[in-house]
Amino acid sequence: MRETLWSLSVSERFHWSVSTKPTTSSCTRTTQLWRNKVAKIANNHKEVKFAIADEDEHSHLLAEFGLDDSGEEINIACYGPDGKKYPMEPMEEWEDDEVEEYITKMKKGKLTPHLKSQPIPKRQDSPVKTVVGKSFDKIVKDKSKDVLIELYAPWCGHCKQLEPIYKELATKVKKEKNLVIAKMDATANDVPEAFKAEGFPTIYFAPSDNKENPVKYSGGRTVDDFMKYLKEHATVAFKGKDEL
Repeated sequence: MRETLWSLSVSERFHWSVSTKPTTSSCTRTTQLWRNKVAKIANNHKEVKFAIADEDEHSHLLAEFGLDDSGEEINIACYGPDGKKYPMEPMEEWEDDEVEEYITKMKKGKLTPHLKSQPIPKRQDSPVKTVVGKSFDKIVKDKSKDVLIELYAPWCGHCKQLEPIYKELATKVKKEKNLVIAKMDATANDVPEAFKAEGFPTIYFAPSDNKENPVKYSGGRTVDDFMKYLKEHATVAFKGKDEL
């Protein structure tokens, strides 16, 4: 049976992380203080991996969990076995009971994960539909539609080159009601593991009948290339039509 591992990260403002090598006796005492606090909790949860980290050195982690503006001294968060992020309500002072309650709820699946997301657009005027973290499931995982989605980064030169081609493609197929041409800023929104982007742009095709196993597009990047691919792989679009 596969062991389920949890990862709990604890950051405390202005204090050293366990991985930091302190250079003074004061730093050593501070580090040991937090090691002791975490170890006391860790002894009750052997299936959880625990760590402590300095807030300044690991500010990117706080941002990932939506805790960068918490304003509190202690911030705790966990990556669950589902890969999702579960932040705890920030604390001004360490409370064993509150931390224990948080871990217990997490293990029982009673916590709501944090989802990094831009605001959902109020209007979709472009033929290319804009997807954000909070609208991903509704749009991309809609089982009544085939979806081609581009994961991009605002600074990516290749993404900028693709933009007019992608828009032309979306305009060309806009009458296909069961086909969505979409894009999402993968630097500002959480992306589901199945749609992981290791470079930009990354394009996936999510057919209507298999949303959990999207196919990474690796073909050419002309309008004709995309059209050929979509007509060959669409499950609900283009049916009964030779041409648009």
